[in-house]
Amino acid sequence: MNHILLVEDEPLFRKGLAKMITGSETNWHVCGEAENGQEAEILIAERLPDLVITDIRMPLMDGLELLKRSKLKFPHIEFIVITGFQDFQYAQAALRYGAMDLLIKPCGKQDIYDALDKAEVRVLEKQANLRKAETEHALLLENTLRGLLLRFPYRAELAAELEISLANCQLILFQITDFMPSHKMYTKRDMPLLQFAVLNMIGEWLDMYHLKGKLLLIENGQFALLCQDSFEEKLVCEAACETVERLLGLQMSSYCAGAAAGVQDLADLYEAGRSMLGATMIAAQDKNDVQVDKQLSTNRAQQQLISTQTIAFILAGQIEQMKLYLAQLMKDIYGLSIENGKVEALSFSFALQETARKQFEMAYDPQLLTERIALLHACGTNDEVSQWTGMELDRFMSSFTAWQEKYSENVVWKAARYMEEHYAEQLPLQLVASQVHLNATYFSHLFKKETGRSFVDYLIELRMEKAKGLLANTDMKITEVSGVVGYDLPNYFAKLFKQTTGLSPKDYRKMVRPDPISNVRN
Repeated sequence: MNHILLVEDEPLFRKGLAKMITGSETNWHVCGEAENGQEAEILIAERLPDLVITDIRMPLMDGLELLKRSKLKFPHIEFIVITGFQDFQYAQAALRYGAMDLLIKPCGKQDIYDALDKAEVRVLEKQANLRKAETEHALLLENTLRGLLLRFPYRAELAAELEISLANCQLILFQITDFMPSHKMYTKRDMPLLQFAVLNMIGEWLDMYHLKGKLLLIENGQFALLCQDSFEEKLVCEAACETVERLLGLQMSSYCAGAAAGVQDLADLYEAGRSMLGATMIAAQDKNDVQVDKQLSTNRAQQQLISTQTIAFILAGQIEQMKLYLAQLMKDIYGLSIENGKVEALSFSFALQETARKQFEMAYDPQLLTERIALLHACGTNDEVSQWTGMELDRFMSSFTAWQEKYSENVVWKAARYMEEHYAEQLPLQLVASQVHLNATYFSHLFKKETGRSFVDYLIELRMEKAKGLLANTDMKITEVSGVVGYDLPNYFAKLFKQTTGLSPKDYRKMVRPDPISNVRN
């Protein structure tokens, strides 16, 4: 969920705004409130909200000063300024200082919701851009690591960053001895596809053993893994070599070259490891081979970005946006050459597989994988590659639908049980959604799909059923019943009760307890 900090010196307005946001079916959660800019500045540093809604005129520190100071420290935090008409010039200054939007008092509920929708779009765009920037930076680090291993030029600041993350890591090498074994019909044109498949097979085993490290293709048939020394690394090496031979028919060997005291030792370790594996050192790679190696690294990074973005769509409940995103990726693949299209298609497939494994708890099926790679290998036209990619997407969407149906039933049951146990408390949609670890909008959709009622209607009916039991079986006053079932305002409770049952609480009690009882207190 996205988090809001409210800054307003008028308590009634601030509390009313908090209640409006909490009671809405939006993805926003009020994470804190402040009476002035000084309080807000401290809370912003502590809670790092996605959005701050602030008044301008406040004691100690006004909203304009808060905006200026906060934007310097936390430029990613969005601001919405609420002000009176007489502060309009100050509000214009707020926009220049980086406020996202401006609301004039008195502002209605729809004005607030429209501003929150706009802010959510902005926050989601920033999150997507951040994921892209992180992926691009990871790719730069990977290219720097490749440069260190091959004694190519590299950027010193990136090498220094690697020095911190790779201190005392073990360097493990994997080598494919022959890409065209006699029992397979592979050609040189198949090498990029095969290398990308091998890269991902090793990665799958790393994930299964929960080993963290950097895995990359260095040269044709040469892969490097840098990870902390552990017993599992030996099992991963054995399992990866066996899997590659069984599924792709390729002989692969591995060798632990040792630990690097620093990144400057990597080239020596790499050359010694290649020698132990029986590889002949290549003085200068073919230009096209270097391009292929870099392209496969880019594909691997792009694959991880696709998986991360797809999971983000699912968690945010943006299923239609996810479908459009994946459809566009398919369209982009269709415009490539056959060779590049196959690699991109396999990258797309691995991304979907990674998403299914992480999000849907799908088991890794290597035999099915090799059958699908064989079908891709046999594709001879762009149309056939596109058809193969479409089948991969259909397989993913089927898994998603099955997971959604299974998961939604469990989620709604858990939410309903929580509501049953806490019906007398304040129960905003966001709170209940957080109990089952779902985005509020997505949870609202699932809840209505499973129960046939909106969250609000379900909660009202639950409370009215509890109220009917209390009215029929206790001598509590109607005002007391109202409080016990979660309503601070008895008149509002009475209105809801009549809308639900067709009777006032008093008339309902008379109907279910027709005999006069002297100690009943209405």
